[in-house]
Amino acid sequence: MDIKDITQNMGYCGLVCTLCHEADKCAGCKSENNCCGRHLSDKGCFQFDCCVKKGINGCWECEDGPCDQDMFSEDHDIRNRTFVKVAKNEGIEKLAEYVLKNQKNGILYGWNKDYDNLEDEKAVINLLHNGLNSKYAKVSREVKRS
Repeated sequence: MDIKDITQNMGYCGLVCTLCHEADKCAGCKSENNCCGRHLSDKGCFQFDCCVKKGINGCWECEDGPCDQDMFSEDHDIRNRTFVKVAKNEGIEKLAEYVLKNQKNGILYGWNKDYDNLEDEKAVINLLHNGLNSKYAKVSREVKRS
């Protein structure tokens, strides 16, 4: 896996489809083999539908993104919204670089993993930017070095 793989498989909503817990059976929301539960639900996925309608690669390309709908609502975890903001402000390649570096260092992406359940967007950004040096890193640097 490399930065290009991550950027090409970034969901419209900022999910890193390549690292999703469903990646073994789903090729991501931009593929013909999109088996995302939200997309397949009766309601569908707001971010998917909106981005396809606007002809953009993801919410980070939207003038108004991220909005407060569906995956970015207050009752959803803050990871997706924050990832979209980072991609919008720093570029999708930079976001992919952070995720890949952190993944290699044991900071795991995925449902209920290290980027989830943090207190706010600043915490997610701190973990992305600072990796093992972040106060939010759950991985011990001592363990990782051995």
